Amino acid sequence: MTFELKESKGIIIVSVEGQVRISTQNEFKDYLDKLFENHGSKIVVLDMENVSYMNSAGIGIIVDTFKNFRDAGGRLVLSGLAPDITKLFEVTKLNRFIEIYTYVDDAVSKLVL
Repeated sequence: MTFELKESKGIIIVSVEGQVRISTQNEFKDYLDKLFENHGSKIVVLDMENVSYMNSAGIGIIVDTFKNFRDAGGRLVLSGLAPDITKLFEVTKLNRFIEIYTYVDDAVSKLVL
């Protein structure tokens, strides 16, 4: 997995590339934990456009990270989910709690303070 962090208009954008599966889920969790430690009170867009697969543990990691940001006064939103991953968020009704945008630019324009 690869991660690229940048900032735009005061919003942290993290582009993730790869697959979240048993062999990479610890790396994914470690990165999101570090992201929270460094930016927990900010708005963060997790750009998942280049993530082609995510297992249930990956969903759990995102939910835990979302809660951490929310509890710290920050905000974690998702963008660019593949159709299969979007369906997982819909079936589990997590899309009612976690904001999901089609494109990073949409998220940034709606989230700019």
